[in-house]
Amino acid sequence: MLMTWVKRFVVRWFGNYLRKHYFSTAHPKGTEFSLSHLEEFRRIVEDMRLVRCDVKGHSIVIHAESDIEQFRAMTYATKEPETLEWIERYFRPGDVMYDVGANIGLYSLFAAKHLTGKCKVYSFEPEAMNHAMLNRNIVQNGLSSVVIPCCMAIADRVSFAPFYLNPDNFENAVDTQGLSAGSALHAFGVAEDYRGHEFTPFHVQGTVGATLDYLWQEWGLDFPNHIKVDVDGLEEKVIAGASHTLADSRVRSVLVEISGKDGDADPIAQILVQEGFQKVTEFVAHSSDQLRGTKYEGSVNNLFVR
Repeated sequence: MLMTWVKRFVVRWFGNYLRKHYFSTAHPKGTEFSLSHLEEFRRIVEDMRLVRCDVKGHSIVIHAESDIEQFRAMTYATKEPETLEWIERYFRPGDVMYDVGANIGLYSLFAAKHLTGKCKVYSFEPEAMNHAMLNRNIVQNGLSSVVIPCCMAIADRVSFAPFYLNPDNFENAVDTQGLSAGSALHAFGVAEDYRGHEFTPFHVQGTVGATLDYLWQEWGLDFPNHIKVDVDGLEEKVIAGASHTLADSRVRSVLVEISGKDGDADPIAQILVQEGFQKVTEFVAHSSDQLRGTKYEGSVNNLFVR
């Protein structure tokens, strides 16, 4: 992206300037380096990494170091319009949200901003770089204690298992296979992508996993009124570990990414309907329109309410 390239150019130019004028063995009189210079440079670099987003009337600041984070920030208000509309239409002050697969926290932050902090959001994100930036974004927006970042996976059982990082991890937006905040399409337990295809991970983390039921039944987390599940192919396992949660009428809505090909015959859709949820099909705009014709068109956000 142009803005990312410009920022990198400025940072590199400034870094070269410092090396030439302050870090060289022979420097002109009066150009001695001090910690104050370093602190000022750090402050300038940090400020350049902040992207101020206007999302449906809410000002949200995203710390964007990578190209993926820049992309997420620049498309914040347009990439998943149905998710933003879901929060606006169904969330109420005092509600609790479980954001399963929070990434760097876009929708957790929006929910907290929309409800002016009068809510509790548990943001579950196992990938280390994403979790670090999720924390930074929470602090940057003054939402500590409102949005609670949880570095763990949600699954169909309580376990400790490998978390496999997929090198093909974000719509070809990654120019390296290194660690990068904002990435997605990773896998917990088995190195398979959202299509069920095996992949060779470029890095492996050890990660704790738990069920949605276990979170409130055993660990005492606040019970959720709204659940968002976007875990790149592991949605069925998340739902399988939430039988008691979904049977409880305090859960008023579930937004989950499921197969658009199966429609109402999808196993997740059938479970939710059996629990008394109804599928919402009318939105002002939906990300499925943007995904049509891409390799991701089979994965569609579906909203169920009761």
